[in-house]
Amino acid sequence: MTDTNLRYSAQSDTRSTSLIWTPPFLLFFAALLGLGLGIASLVTHIWLNSGIYSVEQIGMAYSVILMAAWLVVLLYARSWWTRGGAIFGCVWALCMLGQFWLSRHGSSAQDAIIIQMRATANSVLLASVLCLSIARIRLKLWDAILLWSLLLVFCAYLAYSYLKVPAHESSLLFIEGKIISLALYLSVAVWWLRPSCWRDQPGPTFLFGLAPIILFFLIRSGSLNTEQNVFFLQVFFLCLLLGAIRILQGEKQANSKAKVVEDLSVKPVESQDDEDRA
Repeated sequence: MTDTNLRYSAQSDTRSTSLIWTPPFLLFFAALLGLGLGIASLVTHIWLNSGIYSVEQIGMAYSVILMAAWLVVLLYARSWWTRGGAIFGCVWALCMLGQFWLSRHGSSAQDAIIIQMRATANSVLLASVLCLSIARIRLKLWDAILLWSLLLVFCAYLAYSYLKVPAHESSLLFIEGKIISLALYLSVAVWWLRPSCWRDQPGPTFLFGLAPIILFFLIRSGSLNTEQNVFFLQVFFLCLLLGAIRILQGEKQANSKAKVVEDLSVKPVESQDDEDRA
């Protein structure tokens, strides 16, 4: 074999190695995605054919899992924005848990308490994704313009809705009904309309933007007691869980980098002290 062939062979080996190399987290993430979809399919099949548990029990179980996930994110978070997003995430999971608990004990989707719980949960979800979309993002002028514009649109729409309340309806419940859908619209816009989010955090941007869309159609369907809705309810929770895990992985990486920087900054000081003593 000539030297040219040897060089070509070495280049080919290097390229093949770089192509097949995959970070362990991506393998874990893909495995978790497949496992989550498999569990969702299995849970839906058992619910449909045996009725061992109800839709509300499924939602309560996922809410508890997500609350635990956000608590772990809160423990590892270094950024105050991430901590705020994790705290709002815990509150959102608690609201969802209460909503499913009330539905299991006889409350219907038209009851005032369910409407208020949904409005609270969606508002807290909006606050959570807003905090997370600011953390670890290099903000540009467009981000500031969009966020302030969305805030003005939110306030203006609620004021307009208050003026258009029908005479036979409660103004508070009417406004809360508008908040349910409006908060979901804004949750998607906060992520998907900002190029900086796609650039710096494409994974959370896709997952946290997809979850409100799924929830919107689940609410519009009127009932969760269908095979498709039970499955997509779990997909909705899975999107948020995967997003929380991705945020956790980013925070752990930030902690590791900060620790390395601290160690590097301490070593020169120690060496200087040793020189002074000598």
